[in-house]
Amino acid sequence: MYRKLVLLAALLLLYSPAQSQSTDRFPFTNHGKTGYVDHTGKIIIKPRFDDGWRFNEGLAPVRIDDKWGYIDLTGRIVIKPQFFRVTAFSDGLAVVGVLFESGPDEHDQVGNYGFIDRTGKIVIKPQFDVAFNFADGLARVLTSDGKHAYIDRAGKIVLVWPDPSSEDFSNGLALFSTHGNMPDSRSGYIDQTGKIMIEARYEAAGNFSEGLACVAEGGKAGFIDTKGQIAISLSFDSCKDFSEGLAAVEKDGKWGYLNRTGVVVIEPQFDEAEAFSDDLAVVRRHDKFGAVGKDGLMILAPQFTQMSAFSGGLAVVNLTDAFVVCGDFSKWAYLDKHGTYIWKSE
Repeated sequence: MYRKLVLLAALLLLYSPAQSQSTDRFPFTNHGKTGYVDHTGKIIIKPRFDDGWRFNEGLAPVRIDDKWGYIDLTGRIVIKPQFFRVTAFSDGLAVVGVLFESGPDEHDQVGNYGFIDRTGKIVIKPQFDVAFNFADGLARVLTSDGKHAYIDRAGKIVLVWPDPSSEDFSNGLALFSTHGNMPDSRSGYIDQTGKIMIEARYEAAGNFSEGLACVAEGGKAGFIDTKGQIAISLSFDSCKDFSEGLAAVEKDGKWGYLNRTGVVVIEPQFDEAEAFSDDLAVVRRHDKFGAVGKDGLMILAPQFTQMSAFSGGLAVVNLTDAFVVCGDFSKWAYLDKHGTYIWKSE
C-alpha cells in the first residue's frame, strides 16, 4: 500500500469532519515556542507554550515544560497544566493522564487515564490503563485488570469485549474482528449491548459514517447500511468512509468518488484519494498531493510531498521533497483554498 498522508499531531489534532469543530486559531512554532495565528496569518496568541494543538470545542491543549493543560480562544490558561497526556475535547469531555505516586521513592510514579469536563473538573476518575474519547455516548477503555470495555459518561462499564479488536461506536454500531489481524479474520458489527447485529462475514470493513460502512468480500468492496443490507454493490476494488456526502472508491487502480446512492460523481483518476473536509479532498497523482472539489475540478494542482486535510479553511503542507514518516516537517506552511500561503515555518 502506498505511503499514507502524515499529519503532525503537534500541529493539527484533527478528527473526522463530524467531530471537528474548527476555529480561527491555528498553532505555529517560532524559536521552539507555540502560538496561534488566524486564517490570514495574523498572530492572535503569541508563542509562549512548549507545544500546542488545534482548538476543539473552544479549548486547545497546550504544554508547559512536561505538563499539559488547556487554553481558551484568547490564549488564557483555563485548565492549568497538570497532566502527562491529554486529548482534545469531544462531546464536552477530554481524556487526561494523571500521575500518582506508587511507592516511597519520588520516581515511583505511574499514571492512569480519566476524563475531565470543560472546567477542568475530573468527572470520571483516573482508573484506566488506556482510554479513548467518547463516540456515540460510549468510550473505549482498558481497565486496570486488563479488560477491554466501554464506559458511559458516568464512568460505568456497560460492555466488556473479549479482545481489543472492536472500534468506536458510530450510528449505534461498533466494528469488531475475529482472530485479530490473522489472515482468516472476519469483521462484523455489535450494538451497544454487545449483541452481534451484523455477523462477522467480511474480509475487511470500516466504521459506519453517514449511515453506511465500506465492506469487502471476495476481493470486491461496497457499502452496507446499519441493517447489514447491501446499499451500494460490492463492485469496487476498495472503498473508504463517507464524508460530506461522498466516499472515495477504487477501480482498476484509480480512485474517484461516489455519492450515497452509488452514483460515481468523480471518475476514478487519482492514485490516492482521501475524505472530503471543508468541501475539498486531498488527492494524489503520481507522488504529489493536491486538492479536488466536489465537482471534480482540481482546486490545487498536485505539487506537495505531503498535505493534510483542510480544516477551518487551511491545510498543512510539507514544503520539502522529503517524506516524513514520524516527526516534524523541516519546512511546512499553512495553505488556504486559493493556494495562498498564510504562514510558513521559520
